[in-house]
Order: sequence, then structure tokens, then C-alpha cells
Amino acid sequence: MLATPVFAFLIAEGFSHTRNKRSYFVQLLGFAFFSEIPWFLLNGADGTHNVMFTLALGVVALTLLDRCCEHKVLSFMAVCLVAVLAYYMGTDYDWRGILMIAIFYITQPQAGNLQDRMIQILFILPLMIHYGTIGAIFASVVILSYNGNRGFITGKAWKYAFYAFYPVHLILICLLV
Repeated sequence: MLATPVFAFLIAEGFSHTRNKRSYFVQLLGFAFFSEIPWFLLNGADGTHNVMFTLALGVVALTLLDRCCEHKVLSFMAVCLVAVLAYYMGTDYDWRGILMIAIFYITQPQAGNLQDRMIQILFILPLMIHYGTIGAIFASVVILSYNGNRGFITGKAWKYAFYAFYPVHLILICLLV
């Protein structure tokens, strides 16, 4: 899949640039709960939860990583604990999504450094390929094209519109199926 590795990358980038990490988490968690209804309509009661929960848990993992940064073993254990939680919760992309977010965050290169970004992709590629080689290649191209600068779309309205795209597109799929 193309979208999830890109979203994992954007969560790591967003986490490192946000001024209010708690608000970042709460917004993702709110959209996760809002997205759960269309997710349920598409997947039934299969015990899984939408990818927004994975992204919100990724923010939790990064917060723990930052808080435990002096203790590398503790940091590793904290990320693993969140990954196990994602697995047992049945979130979409489960532990792999959490590891993608953590690796993207840990291996963040200097802005615009293509060589470092390529090394970052090499760390993530095995996790991305699990969901499909073509999607992993396309996701890598999208991530490699990032130059470290904020895009041209600014403002809260656009931010929430992009957050809302996920549940809205699930609703549209429900209506079409």
C-alpha cells in the first residue's frame, strides 16, 4: 500500500514540528474514533481497527521515545510495548505501522539531504514491502521527493479536510459497495 508508509513518514515529521504534541495525539485519536464507524461498516466485527489508531499510537510511541531518550534500552522497550499494544488491539498495520513511524522519526535526516533520506528508506523498506512491492516503491518515491519544507497548503481548514478524507473515503466506499 502506498498511503500508510507516507502517513507514517508524515506522523514522524509532524511530531517533530508540532508545538503541541498532546493536541496532535488528541486530534488523531478523535479522527480514529470518528473513522471507526465507516471502518466497521466495511469490515464488520472482525476485531480490527482503522489505521488512524495506529497513527495515534505512533504519536504515543514517539512521546515515550523522547521521554526515555537518555535510556536507549528503555526507549526500545517503550516502542516495542506500543507496537505490541497495536498488534493486540488489531489496528490496521499493527506493529509494523508503529515501527515505521519510530524508524522514520529516529532516522530523520537533515532537511533536504537526499542521501540520508535514501538510507532512511532502506531501513523502512522491509516493513513496507510486506504490504506490496509496487506500493513500497511508489511510497519511497513520494518520501524521497520531500525536501524538508512545509508544503503550499497551510491553515487549519485544510489540515482538518485532509484528516477528514480518511473517514469520508471509507463512507464513499461503503455507499458504492
